[in-house]
Amino acid sequence: MRNVGITLGDKWLIGILLILSLIGIILSIILFPAQANTVAEIRVDNKLYKTVTLQPGYNEEFRIGGQTEYAIIQVQDGKIRIRQDDSPRQIGVQTGWISKPPQQVVNLPYRIVIHLVSNNSLDVDDIAR
Repeated sequence: MRNVGITLGDKWLIGILLILSLIGIILSIILFPAQANTVAEIRVDNKLYKTVTLQPGYNEEFRIGGQTEYAIIQVQDGKIRIRQDDSPRQIGVQTGWISKPPQQVVNLPYRIVIHLVSNNSLDVDDIAR
C-alpha cells in the first residue's frame, strides 16, 4: 500500500478555493445588504386600523370612512400618503409622501395617524412623545 499525502498542488488548490469563497461572501454582503422592513401603522381613533409593509413594487389604495368624513390612503413603491380627504384644511394631504421612519402623517379632523416604524436603528437620537 502506498502512502498518499497532500501535495503542494493540493495546498494551492485549497488556498485558492478558500480565497474565492471569501470573496464571494464579501461581495454578497456588499451587493445585497440586509434591508430594513419599514412598516406603516395606520391608526384611527388611536386604534390600529391596518399595517402595511412598504416595499418597492407594492401598490395599494384604500378608503377609511364613509361617504363623508373619508380619507383615501395610497401606498406606492415604498412610500405612503393620504391622497385625498374631505377635511377643510387638507393638512394630511399636503404632507405628501413619507417613506423613512419616524415620519408620520396626521389627519386631525378624522383622527387618522400614519406612522412609519422600522426594525433598523434610526438616525435620530431621541423622539419626545
